[in-house]
Amino acid sequence: MPSATVLADQGVKAVTAGKYKEGIEKLTEALKEKPAPLWLLERSKAYVRTGDIDRALHDAERALRVAFDRANRDMMVEAQIRRAVTYFRLKRYADADICAFWAIRLCEGARASEDDGQTTRVDGNGDYAVTLEEVKAANARPDSNAQDGLAAAMGGGSGRTKETQWKNEAFTWRLQALTKLEQLPLGDPGRKVGITEKYPNPPKELPSKKTEDKPAAVETGEDEDDTPAEKSAGQGSPAPKTSDETSKRQAWEKLWNEFRTLHAKDDIRSSYYQTDTTLNVDLFVKNVPKDEFKVDAQTDSVTLGPIPNTHTGRVQLFLYDKIKPEEIKHTVKSMKIELVLKKDTPGKWPTLRKQNSEVFDNLALASSPAASFSHFYNFVAGLGYESPEDLQLKGVGSDETGWYDDLLEKLRTGLKSPTATKDPSTSETASSANTAAQTSGDAMQVDGPAKATTAAAPLADNTSQPKPAATASSGPAYPTSSKKGPKNWDRIEDEDDAEKDGGGDVNSFFQTIYKNADDDTRRAMMKSYIESNGTSLSTSWAEAKDKKYETLPPDGSEAKKW
Repeated sequence: MPSATVLADQGVKAVTAGKYKEGIEKLTEALKEKPAPLWLLERSKAYVRTGDIDRALHDAERALRVAFDRANRDMMVEAQIRRAVTYFRLKRYADADICAFWAIRLCEGARASEDDGQTTRVDGNGDYAVTLEEVKAANARPDSNAQDGLAAAMGGGSGRTKETQWKNEAFTWRLQALTKLEQLPLGDPGRKVGITEKYPNPPKELPSKKTEDKPAAVETGEDEDDTPAEKSAGQGSPAPKTSDETSKRQAWEKLWNEFRTLHAKDDIRSSYYQTDTTLNVDLFVKNVPKDEFKVDAQTDSVTLGPIPNTHTGRVQLFLYDKIKPEEIKHTVKSMKIELVLKKDTPGKWPTLRKQNSEVFDNLALASSPAASFSHFYNFVAGLGYESPEDLQLKGVGSDETGWYDDLLEKLRTGLKSPTATKDPSTSETASSANTAAQTSGDAMQVDGPAKATTAAAPLADNTSQPKPAATASSGPAYPTSSKKGPKNWDRIEDEDDAEKDGGGDVNSFFQTIYKNADDDTRRAMMKSYIESNGTSLSTSWAEAKDKKYETLPPDGSEAKKW
C-alpha cells in the first residue's frame, strides 16, 4: 500500500483537478497515519465542494488546532481562513467575520493567543456589533499598511507576497460576510456569535454524515479555491455548474493559456518606490535605443517604446491615480530605464497600477504576483463578454498573432470603461476578491536585517479608484540621511507617543520577536538570517531546518563577496 505521503499527494492533486470524492478517499487514508494540517485543509476544501459543510468545518478546526499546537503560524492563518469559508457557507456570518479577523491579526504578527475580545462585540440584543462601514474605514486609514511591512519582513523574500495575499483574502471574506450579515433581520441566527474558542479541539472522528440530499460535486479541471468572487450569492453551498457553464469556462481557460503563452514573453522585471510627491519606476531592460526611445505620458497612463525583444515593442503603464505629464523625466541606461513621475496630488498611493491592469500589462513587479485565470475570467466577464466568441478574435491557436494584439486592445479599452469593475456574479465589484490578492505592492522599504517591500492592503471600496487621503502627508519632508527617513516636525508629538506605546524601528521589532520566541523560532531566525546574508528572515523552524537560503538582494542591486 502506498505511504501516507504518496496518498496525500494523490489526494491533493485530485482535489485540485476537481475530483473531490477521490481526493477525500485518498486524504482520509493518509490522515489515518498523522493529522497533517495541510491534508486536513485540502479535505476540508473537498467537503465544501461536495456540500458536506459540517465535515468541512470539522477538518478546518482540527487543522487549526494541530497547527496551533505545533506553533505553525502559516497553517494557522490558512486554517482560520478555511474556517471562515465554512462558516460563511453555513450562513453564520458573524462567526465567519471573526475567523477572518483572526487570520488578519496573525498576518499582522499578533500573538496567536492574544485576547482581542472580538467574540464579545455584541449589542444589547446579542447580535454581532461589528459593521461593514467600520471595517472599510479601518482598512482605508493612511497607516493601515504599517503592519503589512512588519509581517512581510518577518517572512523573508518569498513570504512577503504570500502573507499579504492571505491578509487580502481574509479581508475580502470579512467584506462578504458583513455584507450578508447586514441584509439579515435583527435577531437572525446568522447575526449571533456562536464561536466560543479561538483554537477549538474537535474530536478526531468526523461528525456523522447528514442524510439529506446535497448538491452533487462538479468534477472539473479548474481549482476554484473558494475565492469570494466566485460564490453563489446567498447560498450556503455552491450550486452545481451546468454543462454549458463548464464548457464556457473551459473555453475561457483555453484562451487564457494561449494569451499567457505570448504575454509571458513580454514580461519586464520592474520595481518602484515613492515619496509623497513622486514615483520612481525602474524597468530592467537591456539595449534600449536611446535615440529612438520616446515617452508618451497622459494624466493616468504612460506609454514607453521602443522596447527590444517584446512582441508589442512598448510598455503601457496604467496608473492608480493622476500624474503631471509635463513633468515626467526618464533616463535610459545600459541595463534599465528609470522613470520619475510627479503626482498630481501629494500623498502615498496604495498601489502603482490601476486595478485590473495587471491582467494584461507586461510589468512583472516583485511585490505583485502574476494575474491568475480566475482574475482574467472575472475581468472579461465584468466587461460583458459571455464567451470568447464575443471577442471576435481571429487566428487563436494558430501561428498568427493578430488576435493577441486585438485582445490586448480590447482589454485596455475595457479597463477605461465604467463597466470594467462590475462583477457579474455578486453585488460586489468585479474581482473584488481576486484583485485583493493580486494588487500591485507598495514599494516602501523598512529598516532592519531583512529588507522587504510591503504589498498594499485591498481597497476598501472597489467601486471606484479612491484618491489618496489629503491628510496622508501634512508636512514638508526635508532631505536626510537618517535611516528612519525624513522627519515630519508637525507630528513630532504623535511620534513620541508612538514610541511610548511600544513603537520604534523595525530592528527593535525583530529584537522583541527574538526575545519572546521559543527555541525553534530563534533557530529559524538565526539560520535564515545568516545563510541569506541578512536578506531573508523566517520564524518557522519546520520550513527553515531543511531549506538552504540564498542571498536575495533588492531589485536593481547585486550581492558581492567582500
